[in-house]
Formats: sequence, C-alpha cells, structure tokens
Amino acid sequence: MAILKAVILGDTECGKTSFAQRYTTGNFPDPNYLRTTIGASFDTKKVQTPSGTEVTLSLWDFGGQMRFIDHLKTMIRGAAVGMLFFDVSRLHTLDNLESYWIPAIEENSNLNLKEGDGERFLLVANKVDLIDADRIDYIANEVHHFLQTYKLETHFISAKTGMGIENLDMRFLEIIEQFIPNQ
Repeated sequence: MAILKAVILGDTECGKTSFAQRYTTGNFPDPNYLRTTIGASFDTKKVQTPSGTEVTLSLWDFGGQMRFIDHLKTMIRGAAVGMLFFDVSRLHTLDNLESYWIPAIEENSNLNLKEGDGERFLLVANKVDLIDADRIDYIANEVHHFLQTYKLETHFISAKTGMGIENLDMRFLEIIEQFIPNQ
C-alpha cells in the first residue's frame, strides 16, 4: 500500500485541527477539550481513491504559530499534496497564506505553486457557519486572486457542522490519486 504525505497549513485557529479530527475520525472534537495545536500533530488515514487504489495518508497538521515555524519548515519536505486553510471570519488569514505559507512551501520543498504545483493543494475556506450567507460572494471574490495565481481550487466548509466536507474529501481523493508515488 502506498504512503502519501499531506500537509494542512494555515494560521493558528483556522480550524485545521478540528478538520483533521473530523476527517480522520468522523467526529468534531469536544470544544471543551479543543486546544490550539502547538507545533504539529500527525495522524494517518487509510483512503481509497476513485479508481480503487488504497493509500495510507500521512496527515501533518501544522499548528500555525510563527514562533515554531523554523522547526516546522523541514516537516513540509516530502509533502505530495495538501490543504491551505483560512478562516472566512478572519480574512487576514487568507492574506497570510500568500505572504507566508505558500513561500514556506516553495522554500522548503521542490514545489512551485505558481508553476503548476498548485494543483496538488486545495484552498479551504473554513468556518462558514460563522458568517452570513450573503458574505460568501464577497469572500469568493477575495479568493479569486488565488485561483488565478496558484491554480488552486477553493472549497467552503465548516469543520464544526460538516458542511462541504464530503465534497472536499471526494476532490482530495482525486488529487491524492494523481500523486501516488511509484510503488
């Protein structure tokens, strides 16, 4: 069975850990016990791609605190696919993807998102349960630059309610299938 490394990147408190727990276990974490990830957490999930190939997904969830980033940069190496998270209720987290997280990927891997490797990543707009529906169009316009510059596909989700996770999962499985290492 192939093993594929995936990274979940973005600022702290964008819902990456909540998503990772829902994605790997099917459950949203109890808010009373949910804490900001310090450094990174690691999990695995066995997935089956649309063509039926089984893959063990090595999922790296980076905490997002800048004080730990020098240690975490080396963990980006070897990632084949990933998700770039931002919090729709805090749009500066979208700006930080471009100013910090994408350069961190490019500086610490063999990937260049502007030159085609953007297809390996999904842009995840999380916490849609916290905003009014009429703000979705405004936020979609804000992410337009990412779609043009990095060829990223955007998925609007709520890790808390589960909204959009099924579509995100199906698309991520298609991406995983494209980048399974030679066995």
